[in-house]
Amino acid sequence: MRESQSSTRTEAHLLYPHNATMPRGKAAIAALQQTIAMFVGCITPALIFSSVVGIDAPTQSYLISICLLASGLGTLLQAKRLGIIGSGLLSINGTSFAYVDLLLRAGTEGGLPLACGMALAAVPLQFGLAFSLPALRSIISPLVAGIVVLAIGIDLIPVSGYYITKDSIDGTSWSSSTSIALIVVISLIVSQISKLKQVRMYGPIIAIALGYVISGMVGIIEWPSWNTGKWITIPRPLAYGLDFKWELLIPFAIIYVVSSIEAIGDLTATASLSGMPTKGLDFWKRIRGGVLSDAITSSFACLFNGFPTATFSQNNGVIQLTGVGCRQVGYYVSGILVIAAIIPQTGYFFSAMPNPVLGGVTLVLFGMIAGAGVRMIFQEPLTEYNMLTIAVSLGLAFSIPSQEQFVDELPEFLGAIFSSKVATAGLAAMTMNFIVSKVINKVKDN
Repeated sequence: MRESQSSTRTEAHLLYPHNATMPRGKAAIAALQQTIAMFVGCITPALIFSSVVGIDAPTQSYLISICLLASGLGTLLQAKRLGIIGSGLLSINGTSFAYVDLLLRAGTEGGLPLACGMALAAVPLQFGLAFSLPALRSIISPLVAGIVVLAIGIDLIPVSGYYITKDSIDGTSWSSSTSIALIVVISLIVSQISKLKQVRMYGPIIAIALGYVISGMVGIIEWPSWNTGKWITIPRPLAYGLDFKWELLIPFAIIYVVSSIEAIGDLTATASLSGMPTKGLDFWKRIRGGVLSDAITSSFACLFNGFPTATFSQNNGVIQLTGVGCRQVGYYVSGILVIAAIIPQTGYFFSAMPNPVLGGVTLVLFGMIAGAGVRMIFQEPLTEYNMLTIAVSLGLAFSIPSQEQFVDELPEFLGAIFSSKVATAGLAAMTMNFIVSKVINKVKDN
């Protein structure tokens, strides 16, 4: 009954459920909103890697293009659902931040070839996990997935604060930055409470456009340099080669487990927000297909000297804001990303978003992700044992990972887990759920 009521509320909120057919113009605008929400995050790992490792400008440009191309492929596979591959949901793929630390470590030791080689060497684990997921559904319940989604949202929220305050730290008036972010947030709130479907669906675009106009008036838009030297990027397999080191295999394997747990949470949230059930065998087949799609896309990216991809949490916030969960939009997003990859100059328009505008939008998006996690948790009764699972999982997630000195002293495989709040929450929730379902309940029955 609880899940039925939650599903009814979600369907009432939706304007276009996952199998709906949208007019092309509306679908294109919805796709643009989804792309704006993920574009900067998608290329940021490549920018960080380029800066820290010190690769040259042509290599950086190629790396960004491959990351975008892989993201476009992953988004298409997720939306299309080819046989057992893909979730059939509006699940947007992008270059995953979960791997950044290990990619930087591998990059400093062996450059781009070692970073891509290690990411490719560990990806078979994700293939194995994908095919095992239906059998693990008793351990990874809606409660566990809800805790992971809630942790993802809470962990992302400080990022919006960083973008809101970044310009004031760099010299711009704090009042200008916060005022622009506040106007964006208020615009999003007004669009959400509006009774007009068009206003709500186009709310993020309206808020961003308003933010751009005000940012231009106060002079804080910084357009990146326009490089017309190369208009087409041609992907090349093993363009920079691959390398391997045994000591990095286990840490990379652990991050693939972490990424898979995050994907389960993201895909569960996407299904819930799109009006789909989040229980049953068909649901778990969707989850399996989604994780399998991530594994295939990551393999493709690494073979072409890009970075692993994963489902993007922030795009669930866009579904919540716009009421558009139609997987048709995923085809358009995929097309935009592929064009941006092959014609690098198209990224110029996406990468110039003022920080306060991005901060204001993500503040609402990330908060809505956390809210989606809470809704998923409430799909199950809050018994004393479920409350204990929530308490232990979130307690561990937001205590141990924040103690960086302690985490640095842990053995490498433990450090890889406890350095991530989301990984800690997910593993703790699965462990507690197993204990409750297999041990405590059995004791009670006896």
